[in-house]
Parts: sequence; C-alpha cells; structure tokens
Amino acid sequence: MKLLQYRHRLAGLALILLTWLGDSPTAQAQTNSLPDLGDASSAIVSPEQERRLGRAWLRQLRSQAPIIHDPLLYDYLFNLVYRLAAASDIAEPDLALVLIKSPAINAFAVPGGVLGLNGGLLLNARTEDEVASVIAHELAHLSQRHFARGLERSQQNSWANLAAMLASVLVAATAGGDAGMAALATTQAASIDAQLRFSRANEREADRIGMQTLTRAGLNPMAMADFFEALQRSMRYQGERPPEFLLTHPVTESRITEARARAAQAPAQSSSDSLEFQLMKARLAVEFARDPSARIQELEQEKADSDAFLEVTEYTLACAYLETNQLDKALASIDRLLDYRAHRITYLATKAEILTKAGHYQKAIQILEQGLDYSPGNYGLSVFYADALTLAGNTSAAIKVLREQITQWQSQPLLWFMLAEAYGKAGDRLGVYQAKAEYYYLYGRPQQAIEQLKYALPLAQEDFNRTARISDRIQEIKLSMEDMRL
Repeated sequence: MKLLQYRHRLAGLALILLTWLGDSPTAQAQTNSLPDLGDASSAIVSPEQERRLGRAWLRQLRSQAPIIHDPLLYDYLFNLVYRLAAASDIAEPDLALVLIKSPAINAFAVPGGVLGLNGGLLLNARTEDEVASVIAHELAHLSQRHFARGLERSQQNSWANLAAMLASVLVAATAGGDAGMAALATTQAASIDAQLRFSRANEREADRIGMQTLTRAGLNPMAMADFFEALQRSMRYQGERPPEFLLTHPVTESRITEARARAAQAPAQSSSDSLEFQLMKARLAVEFARDPSARIQELEQEKADSDAFLEVTEYTLACAYLETNQLDKALASIDRLLDYRAHRITYLATKAEILTKAGHYQKAIQILEQGLDYSPGNYGLSVFYADALTLAGNTSAAIKVLREQITQWQSQPLLWFMLAEAYGKAGDRLGVYQAKAEYYYLYGRPQQAIEQLKYALPLAQEDFNRTARISDRIQEIKLSMEDMRL
C-alpha cells in the first residue's frame, strides 16, 4: 500500500458548520458551567444518546466525504485538540477527530464529541493560535451541550427529530450547500426565528468560553479576534459567497470588538511560532497543490534567492518531490533537514516515507525504530512502521504494531485497513474478514461489515470464544444501524 495515496474517490464536500441551538443570553450570563445532568435537556437527550448519534453521524460522513488520513497531520491535530480539551469545561474528553479534504475554511462540532476540521482551516490560518481559537470555540459548543439545550428550548423532544436534524446537516456536508440548506430549513421551519436567536446566543457563549480555554492552555486569546478579522477581510474577495465558516458563524464588528475586549482582560500571551504547525501546513499545501511541478519551481527559486537555510521551504520541497516521485531529490532535502534537526519526529517519519516509496523497506524500518526509541508508541511513526514492515514481509511484527495502536485508536479506519492488508499478506483469512468488517463499519457501510463477519464465522467455528465475539459484534452493528433512526 502506498500510504499517502490511500484515498477514497468520493463526492466533493463543502462542509457547513453545525451551529448548535442553545441557551438564552440571560442564562448564559449566569453560568459558565456544564448543564446539570439532571436538567430538562438531559431528559430529552442524554450524553450517551448524544454520543451514539454523533458517532453514527460520523460514520455516515466518512462514507460520503473525502477524508485526509495523513498520520502526521492527524497526530498533530489530535494533540492540539486534547491540549485544548484538557483546558476546557469538558470533564472527561472522549473526542473523535476527522480531517476533511476541502480547501474551504471550516470546522464543525457534533454532539457526542465529534470534532471536524477542513484542511482549508489550517492552510489559511496564520498561526497555531488561530487554529486553536476555532477548536476552542467548537469545544465550547460541546462542553455546554448546546444541541441538547436547544432542543429543550425549542420543545423538539423527539429522538427521531434529533436524527433528522443531523441527517440534514449531513446532506449539506456532502451535497454542497443549497440542497443541504434546503433540507435543514425544512426540518426546522416551524421554529426558525427562535432557533436563529438561540444560535446567536450560543455563538457568543462559545466565543467567551472558548477564549477562557485558550487562556488556560497558554495560547494567545487575541487570536480569536485576529481570525475573525481575517475572515471578515476575506469576504471582499469571495464574491457573493463567503467562506463556509461564515455561513454559520456570522462575524460582525461587535463580535470582533467583544472578542478583543475579552482578550484584553486575559493575561498577555504572544502568539506561538510553532514549527510543527508550519510543517503540517507544508504537508497540506502539497496535498492541495493543483500543479506540484510549478510549486516546486517556485520553491526552488525561493531557496536560490535566499542566503539563509529556509527550513519550512526545504520541508515543503521534500514533500513535493515525494508527491511527484522525484525520490532522490526528496531524500536529499530531508537529509539536509535531519542534519539541522537530527531527532525531529516529522523529519524521521518523512524520510522513512520516502524510503518506503522507493522500496528501501529495511532502511525505512531502521529509521522508524530510531524514531520510536525517542517517542515510543508515537502514532505517526507507528503507522509508517507498520506499513514498511508489511511491505518488507514481516507481517507478524506489523500486526503487533497495528494491534497496539488499535487499543488506543479503535475508531481510526486507516489502522483497520492496514491490519486487513497485513493479515492478507500473512494468509490469515479470518483476520482479514474481521479487520475489513471494522473498516467498513467505520466508513458507514454496516451491511458490508456484517457480511465480512459472516464470512469469518465458519473459519472460527473451532474457537468457541472467537465465534461468540464475532456473533456479538454482528448484533452490535445491527443495533447501531438504528442510531440515526431512533
């Protein structure tokens, strides 16, 4: 498997942000804390119901939207999300993260702890703090349970209605704008005016609480206002249609002013100049480049014109050379970077990625083992390691690495895809069927998942415990198929 060519040819996505309905301005001024789990909103929809519905929604999203599975990008974003979650009002964060392959500036949060970011958000943010400000805002929607509280306020106490609302947002995410917005309007037409009022209240509350999260996490709270201003300026160049983020997060002068006033009251904190953020932007820039060869020429000229060592430019070149199969040049670029920072995980992983694509599996394995000595269990390194091991024919070691990662990242489809491949190379049909079942399930294809498990049952007939686990899993998947229809 060529890991970074692992892509699904699915419909294009113009993902809208789901703006949760919520509390009144009076109520929001009275408390910053989580809603009491015994309140009326929890009677309408419990946290566990929110989780089930949100994860079912995520599975449907994966089945219809292009997803970026780059292990380095995912690891970077996941760590940033959990740094912020630890500083948020979420008592026990249990979050699912998805990165959408779309250049539009957008993010979303879905009940049950689903957080999504468009690639365009990272590409257009100037600092890590600006990305963090959007994540903190979305985490505030989750911590304050705006979805359940909005249902309480609008008297929408039917679980089927909850599923219908999220289904409408799914249509908007995958059909691209007008069709989805029409479906959403149809679902909510009876109370649209009230919903808009609650939505605006929620946005103010999420801004305020999100800024508190930024401050606690040691990030620059002024980044939220800076990002709002940058979005507002970008509207001048968008014609009639603003960035996707602004469709559900209208930015006004008063909102920017309020954000700056709050930030001024917080402890002063300068924006972080995160090298890792810039490196991840470089990976994404190559991912979205329309003409990688032309981009390479620009970068080479940029290097030629500078007397200094341009670290991010060199890394972008390494990624662009890799993308265009200029592997000798890619290795030369990454070696220059490793001469500069010998132990940087991103550079070690990228060198191994290049070596694997060149067919030098043992060299890649050696580099990755070196990196894992520095950072045991690192997700990005482990994914590349398992890939190189599989291609080198050491499937037992690859399966062990993937199984260890799955204990922590059970809902990562990429890991199950790779595990199925490793089992296939090892000649283990039962393992293939079980791994493929989990992959299909996480990609919103439950019938195919059940089919794979039924293929597995006869192969496990002499192992009572394994047969029982497979049968139980079939029933669990069947029950989960009702989560979006309850």
